[in-house]
Amino acid sequence: MTAADDARVLLRNRAGDSARVSLHGGQLLSWQPAGDREQIYRSPLSAPAAGKALRGGAPICFPQFSDRGPLPKHGFARTSRWELLSPSASDAEVAQASLQLDSTAASMRWEHAFTLVLVVRMGPGWIELQLEAANTGRAAFAFTAAIHTYLAMQDVRTANVRGLQGQAYEDALDGLALKQEGAATLGFPGEIDRVYRDVPEALALEGGGMPPRRILQRGFPDTVVWNPGPDKAVRLGDMPAQDWLRMLCIEAAAAHPVELAPGKTWRGLQRLELASREPGS
Repeated sequence: MTAADDARVLLRNRAGDSARVSLHGGQLLSWQPAGDREQIYRSPLSAPAAGKALRGGAPICFPQFSDRGPLPKHGFARTSRWELLSPSASDAEVAQASLQLDSTAASMRWEHAFTLVLVVRMGPGWIELQLEAANTGRAAFAFTAAIHTYLAMQDVRTANVRGLQGQAYEDALDGLALKQEGAATLGFPGEIDRVYRDVPEALALEGGGMPPRRILQRGFPDTVVWNPGPDKAVRLGDMPAQDWLRMLCIEAAAAHPVELAPGKTWRGLQRLELASREPGS
């Protein structure tokens, strides 16, 4: 890992909100709205390294989500060097930066030709990540993907998510058994690993010692909710064991194969908002 591999893009808008994005993995590392605390969890025991993902932030999973395919877990986008297409805007109402990864930069670790573009936009009290996947080859391909967002918490055991009641989900702690969410509010007393299918566009995250947040997604049909809990956290190695209390992953995902024809582009978006602020444009 060289200093260039750890290059970061700083976004700052007119309201004083700030964010940092690493070119290693095209990964959001930080989002701190003006006058508020850090909203993104990042492990103090993890650092960018060649071929290795950083624990925390918002890793980009492509072209494979989790271990649902032959590639290394979560694919190669999160460990590849991305290119900065446009510089971050300075003192704009909405700061923006665009990053790109294509099949040549990814060393053709996948047999298909593609271009990924990540557009990061940040306004007063909100941040938005849009992922675009273009098929630049001559044959169709299928992929799965996710924006694997780690949200900062003070104590996840006192947090809850609203908006998933009645949704079908795959429970990874029970052999991917298909179940239905019966609770109006989802709590987190310990380990959870679920893929909710065909979710509503907006979820509400409250409690946990943090300000209420809205989580919106478009294009991604699924939402992953993950926390390692105390026992698994001990085994991770790249995160302090007690930090399972300080994070919650709510991921915008396409956990089932998306077919992309030659010349076509797919887009998916995740947006985080402070619920106390007026929704941005």
